[in-house]
Amino acid sequence: MTGSADRSHDRELDQERDQERDRELDRLAAEPLDAQDLRALATVRSIFAASDPVPPGLAERAKFAMTVAALEAEVAQIMQTSAEAVGVRAKVYDRAATVTFSTDTLSAMITIESIDGVHARLSGWVSNGPTAVELRERSRTQSTETDAEGRFSFAKVERGLVHLLLRRLDLPDSRPVITPAIEI
Repeated sequence: MTGSADRSHDRELDQERDQERDRELDRLAAEPLDAQDLRALATVRSIFAASDPVPPGLAERAKFAMTVAALEAEVAQIMQTSAEAVGVRAKVYDRAATVTFSTDTLSAMITIESIDGVHARLSGWVSNGPTAVELRERSRTQSTETDAEGRFSFAKVERGLVHLLLRRLDLPDSRPVITPAIEI
């Protein structure tokens, strides 16, 4: 029986040590981050950045997905581009000069004109009624409305991933339409 009592006593001691360790960890976790914590986090960040880097454009795609979910928007499909070659994960590719998007309720066509290596002009046309058009870039949103013929334009757009959010002004209860992100 002595062996059994010793094992029981050892288990109680282990439980007390575990509880004491947990209290100490809780106390440390409640303290503000210090320089040593920041160095440790920076080391972990660099390890993950080197071993499993975030894919390019992931943040923009995630924001797009969350925006669609939040808006319960209808997502337009890319119907046609003027680029002759489209590469997936390619280093060199042609940029489309014209892109057409379509849903059951709306069609839009945009033309991309290069201004310089950093900016482009985006001109477009929407098929149905007066429409509010938002252009969502990396760090900003530009807004405009279509004219009587359904035309709209953005004079200076940064090169990179963008998408459009289209809201019918004559049908305020209709769902907004959001385009997939495209590389300008």
